[in-house]
Amino acid sequence: SYGDPRIPGYRGNPLIEALPRIWSSDEVAKCLMRYPEYDEAQRAWPSELRFHLIRNAVNFFEPLPIHLDLEQRFSCMIRMGYQARNPVQPGFWSTIDEGVASIVSSGISTRTGYGRSTAFGFAVIGISGIGKTTAVEAILSLYPQVIYHSQYDQQAFSRVQVVWLKLDCPFDGSVKGLCLNFFQAIDNLLDTQYYLNYARRGRSTVDEMLPQMARVASIHGLGVLVIDELQHLSEARSGGSNKMLNFFVQLVNTIGMPVVLIGTYKALPLLRGEFRQARRGTGQGDLVWDRMDNDHLWRYFLESLWRYQYVRIPSPLTDELSDTLYDVTQGITDFAVKVYMLAQIRAIVTGMERVTRAAIRSVATDSLRLAAPVLRALRKGDSIALQTVEDVYIDLDKLVTRETRTGVSLPTVTTASIAGKEKRGAILDPSAGGPRPTVQK
Repeated sequence: SYGDPRIPGYRGNPLIEALPRIWSSDEVAKCLMRYPEYDEAQRAWPSELRFHLIRNAVNFFEPLPIHLDLEQRFSCMIRMGYQARNPVQPGFWSTIDEGVASIVSSGISTRTGYGRSTAFGFAVIGISGIGKTTAVEAILSLYPQVIYHSQYDQQAFSRVQVVWLKLDCPFDGSVKGLCLNFFQAIDNLLDTQYYLNYARRGRSTVDEMLPQMARVASIHGLGVLVIDELQHLSEARSGGSNKMLNFFVQLVNTIGMPVVLIGTYKALPLLRGEFRQARRGTGQGDLVWDRMDNDHLWRYFLESLWRYQYVRIPSPLTDELSDTLYDVTQGITDFAVKVYMLAQIRAIVTGMERVTRAAIRSVATDSLRLAAPVLRALRKGDSIALQTVEDVYIDLDKLVTRETRTGVSLPTVTTASIAGKEKRGAILDPSAGGPRPTVQK
């Protein structure tokens, strides 16, 4: 169904009129917020049930101003990219051939296929765990990925529109791998055979596949192409990173298709070169997603998170607890959520049944070892070091398993004895001679 986009320049374009209406900030916040169900009575439930509830609470998502800014960028970018790609205008299909023909496999084409490309690209750069991918995926989910057209303005109009496509950059930075992933993703969406026709089971060269990739994107009116894990391009060999970034620029300038690149600070040196041409005159610039400051926004975020307490003795959010959690996570939201949840698991397992500063610091020391270089660089304010550290992924399932492997209940062991063993560094593990949970019929 088509609606009035209200913006005069957007009218008369079925690719734009088929999109959802432009939302206000309040509407976007309501669409993005994700609050798992919570009942205070659940704090009295058995340990084995509360462990499951804690895992569910990780799905919590609190919209922040940076999320609203990012949604507005996508909203403008997708619609402006469609402005010069109106399929009902005369000569539209011939311009597709001209645009694809102008794509070259190396270097940056100065020719503009449509003559008036309204598309632009930008990059989202930030440290690992800050929530870049989660936010972008949540914003993309506000738009239908595929739209099927049959009739427009009382005229036959048969077309399959792909509004967005998100791909991960191949781990080795391979351009060929990206092309293969693109064709496979389109086939999975539309039940087509582009991979078979254009990739020829992987035997086609990169120079052959890049123009065909641009053609498929044009035919299906791809609204935006999102490439995640851009830092993998740093592993590309033989100029692979330059070739891929050049191609992205051509998609923006020649085909008129917006491109968004997501990566960590490790990808920053790559973006200072080739991709800058796709970002000129956008009026928005790149989004450098820094960690949260220890200010009112951090407190607002924690207040929303803090309600998910599953320990028997609730702890109100104090300045000391807020500062402690900030110090051990340096304002990285992913780390903050996971440390808070793991602190509750440890409190349940040890029988303490409350979240304390000591529990937060203890869990952070044990669980954020891989993130130590990142946290150290953040504390020092060393931006150069952030470009050299590897990506950090904290496997919550693995950490939860480690915390809960002692068993879900220790009824024959007193709280004092458990606390004493934990203080002395003992491992509450049956295989290590620790206390065993009582099994009841």
